Amino acid sequence: MTQAPASPRPRRLLLKFAIGLLISAGLIGFLLRYVDRQALAQLVSAASWWPLLAGLGLFGVMYGVRTARFVLVAPRTPRLTMFWIASVHTLLLRIMPLRTGDLSYAFLVRRAGTAGLGESLIDLLVVRLLDAVVVTLLFCAALVLREGSGVGQRVGLFAAIALAGLLALVYLAHLLRLGLALLRGLLRLVGLEQRPAVGRLLARVASVVATYDKTGPAMLAKLTTATTGIWLLHFATYALIVRALGLPIGFLETMLGGAASVASSFLPIGGIGTFGTLEVGWVLGFVLVGLDREQAVLSGLGVSLATFGYAVIFGLIGWIGLLSGQRRPDRQDDRADS
Repeated sequence: MTQAPASPRPRRLLLKFAIGLLISAGLIGFLLRYVDRQALAQLVSAASWWPLLAGLGLFGVMYGVRTARFVLVAPRTPRLTMFWIASVHTLLLRIMPLRTGDLSYAFLVRRAGTAGLGESLIDLLVVRLLDAVVVTLLFCAALVLREGSGVGQRVGLFAAIALAGLLALVYLAHLLRLGLALLRGLLRLVGLEQRPAVGRLLARVASVVATYDKTGPAMLAKLTTATTGIWLLHFATYALIVRALGLPIGFLETMLGGAASVASSFLPIGGIGTFGTLEVGWVLGFVLVGLDREQAVLSGLGVSLATFGYAVIFGLIGWIGLLSGQRRPDRQDDRADS
């Protein structure tokens, strides 16, 4: 009897990790060219622990607000279960390369039996669009508060980008239907629409798109409020970490660096643990407003390491919570999947 060939999935996963590791190593190596290694070692050894512990507590509050936001789009999921899911999702997002960990949210919610995969993926799209809009607007606000009226052209450009994202959310249902129509047309053009498997998949997608109605004005207002709270807590945590390192960087500067680092993390080129892309975005945000490059690199490395540690702590707690919670049947009705 011949053995079935080994599944290529582990090989593909290993390849993704290798690519992510190379991206992280290359970007970190590039940034370290602008830093005195001895100054970096002294900075780490002299770090104050109290602000780091306070940052951990603030990160926990941020996880609570993040949980509330996810419950808004997936109300059938119990709040505690969603807290565990949000914690594990954030850790996987930091660990998995090329932002593949972001998809874990949809699979974890589906496993909880409270929403289908298709519905959860659209929910994730809504959340990520809102993240991009709010972070861009907070960047604009920090830029204006720090530099005054002399940044009108730059702020206008960023505000226009944020407005485009907001309009995409308002008209998301129409855009989804348009995308489905384009997909049908493409499949018909290449002759795949009549295949049974493709037809079943299209029927599931069409069902999710037809019933998705979570982007009304009231829901968007709630989600935007929660998202703003999440990122203000995020930037406040960054400020505590910078303070723990003893660097003379104010809150507005931290917001600028943090917003730029978050924007870079949205790109699907992240390395392992988002190391590399986060620091590059942070440095670009600082250089944009004329701050010291070495301080930008040092603070970016410190923030990346500390927040990764926070994500590991909460991710392990969330994993234990999911394992010890009441188990649901593995096979649930794929309501929003079909």
